[in-house]
Parts: sequence; structure tokens; C-alpha cells
Amino acid sequence: MIVWKGFGILNIVVPGILFVIVGSLVSALGLDSIDSRLPMAFVFIVSGVIIWYLGKALNADSDKVLVDMETGQRYRMGTQHSLFFIPMHYWGPAGLAIGFILIVASIFI
Repeated sequence: MIVWKGFGILNIVVPGILFVIVGSLVSALGLDSIDSRLPMAFVFIVSGVIIWYLGKALNADSDKVLVDMETGQRYRMGTQHSLFFIPMHYWGPAGLAIGFILIVASIFI
């Protein structure tokens, strides 16, 4: 079961779209003979960068707190965009790490 809040589902949608685009380009250009981990690494690295900046932009307003002057009660603005209760922008470095691990694996294994 996938649990997300706000636009956190984009952590799955962005790499999915990039997988389709890169897979189509690899097939169309006749590059089927290359190691399949390299296009996947490219997808994870690019989607990691996209998700980092997109998550930072979407979560920029979620930390603002408004204070009611009469009652002193605090209200948190916006929603925290997250996937599996982890803020969206933290998934970007995870994608980068997976991409670099795939590159290293394709070189040494």
C-alpha cells in the first residue's frame, strides 16, 4: 500500500514517466546492447534532481505558522507533501544514491 500526502505521489510518477521516455529512446536509437543499469541510473539521477527541487518548492509554504493575535493559537499553513511519511524532497538524494550505485555496479559487476 502506497501512502502519500499532497503531491507526494510525484515521487513515483516522475521516475515512471522518465523510465518510459528513456526506455523508448534506448529502443528507438538501437542502444539495446548497452548494460540496462545505465539507463536506469540516468533515470534515477535525473528524477532525484527533479524531485529534490520540486519537493523544496512544494514544501516551502508548509512550514509557515500563523498566530491568531486574539487567542494566541497557532495554525500551520499548507500541507507537507510526503511519501511514506517522508517529506518529498528527501527522496531526491535517495534517487541520486540509487543512480550512482547502479553506475558503480555496472562498472565493477
